[in-house]
Amino acid sequence: MEVWELVVVILAAVVPSLIYLVWIRNSERYNRERWLHVLSVYLFGMIVSVIAAVVLESLAIGAFYASGSIFSQGFWSYEPYDPTLEIVVLAVVIAPLVEEWTKGWGVMTVRNKLREPEDGFIYGAAAGLGFAAMENVFYNSTALLGGFDVFMTTAVTRAIASTLLHASASAVLGYGIASKYLNGARGRRSSSLPYYLSAVVLHGLFNGFAVAGEVWDHEAIPFIGLVSASVLAVGTFLWMRRRLQVMDRGSY
Repeated sequence: MEVWELVVVILAAVVPSLIYLVWIRNSERYNRERWLHVLSVYLFGMIVSVIAAVVLESLAIGAFYASGSIFSQGFWSYEPYDPTLEIVVLAVVIAPLVEEWTKGWGVMTVRNKLREPEDGFIYGAAAGLGFAAMENVFYNSTALLGGFDVFMTTAVTRAIASTLLHASASAVLGYGIASKYLNGARGRRSSSLPYYLSAVVLHGLFNGFAVAGEVWDHEAIPFIGLVSASVLAVGTFLWMRRRLQVMDRGSY
C-alpha cells in the first residue's frame, strides 16, 4: 500500500468518528465534558478496547470450535466447521458480548469524572467511536485491495452505519455505568448489567442484519440487511442524542 493510500484509509476511518464525537459532545449546553477526558476515552476505545476485543474474540472462537464442542460437530443445517456458522456466531454472539464489554472499560476510566447520568452517553459514545475508527481502518484497508469503488462503498457504509452503531450501543452502556456510580454515591443500589445486555442486543441485531446475506441466498437480502442495519444505527444514534439533550435541559 502506498503512503497516500494509507493516509486516505486512515482519514476515511477517523474523520467521520471525530465529526460525530464533536456533535455528540456539543449536544450538551450545560456542564460540557472536558475535551481532555473525552479524547482519552476515545483513544482508549481505539487502542485498548480493540486489542482486548481481538484477543478475547480469538480465544472465544478457539473455545467454541475446540474438539468435541457443539460447533465442531455441526448442528441444524450446518456441517462441522461450517464457515457460515462461524460468521454468524462471531458476528451475532461473540463480537457483541466482547466488544461492548471492552468498550465499557473506557467509560470506567473516567468514572470519577461523571457528574450527571447523561455524561455516560457522551463517554460511552466516545469509546464506541474510537473503537469504530480503528475497526474501520482494518476494513477500509482490505476493501482498497478490491479497487477504489469497493473502498468508497465500504468507507461510506461504515462511516454511516457501523460507526454510529458502535457509538449508540456503547452510549447505552455508558449511561448505565454513569447511573450506577452516581446512584451508588447517593447510597442507592443499581446495576449496569441491563444496559450492557441492551447494548449487546442492539449490536447483535445490527450484525445480524449485516450478515443476513451470508445465511439466506437471495439477491435482495444483502440490500435489505444493509438498509435495516443503517436505519437501526442512525435511528438509535439520533434517539440517544435527543435523549441527551432532554436530560441536559432538565438539569437546569
